[in-house]
Amino acid sequence: MARTGTAAVNGTQLYYEDSGGDGPALLFLHGFTLDHRMWRPQVETLAGRFRVVAYDARGFGRSALPAEGEPYRHCDDAAALCEHLGIARVVAVGHSIGAHQTLELALERPDLVAGWVAICPAGLANVPFPEDLTRMFGDLRRAARDTGLDAARDIWRRCAWFAPLRETPALAALFERFLADYSGWHWTHRNPAQDLVPPAAGRLAELRVPVLVVTGGRDLPYDEAVAARLRAEIPGAASLALPRAGHMANLEDPEPVNAALAALAARALPAR
Repeated sequence: MARTGTAAVNGTQLYYEDSGGDGPALLFLHGFTLDHRMWRPQVETLAGRFRVVAYDARGFGRSALPAEGEPYRHCDDAAALCEHLGIARVVAVGHSIGAHQTLELALERPDLVAGWVAICPAGLANVPFPEDLTRMFGDLRRAARDTGLDAARDIWRRCAWFAPLRETPALAALFERFLADYSGWHWTHRNPAQDLVPPAAGRLAELRVPVLVVTGGRDLPYDEAVAARLRAEIPGAASLALPRAGHMANLEDPEPVNAALAALAARALPAR
């Protein structure tokens, strides 16, 4: 049974679910418009062996919205949540833009992060978004402003990132729940979230912990380009390629993801 709560940390309220016992800890951070529920296959499998914490980033799920004009960093939120939960060392796992945010955590807090896993990563500054994605992001904001959030949600659900997921009815239904529950705040407000300075993209060689980069063979070329840069520049980075999966690889092909996470966590944080 997960222990649920809302932590008042770093000037915000973060919802989390804390499962498992006193073993090595894994911290899971979702991608954009998603929330902690995307990690259910990992939580259910790994909580018997590890302590597993999945949380909603600021502005998503059950966590508080950002305050426009009040800067914050996702890596600071994550570190403060770990402190709140009494976690001294953790394997940080992120999906899509959540992978970039946990990368920043690993770089900013090497005392805290013992291993890092990027699943279908996005957001690396030196890999620009292609024109079609940049155009879509603009369309989302215009639709939310001029027509309403339902119009923006329709654009997002038709994005190629989610096409493979939507081929499986149960996963398509889960994604619809994520989308219905997403506030749309980031489409109608200027997000004051701040990145690391200097950017994480230029600091990849600093990582000295076990790293795993997971990719889906049906993901977009953009995400594969981000993954390729990570593999090339992070010393000793391991990779897991899942040819049947798309951008939501941990949901579309969970068994190899779970096995790889368990192996990395056991190596990065051996049980005492």
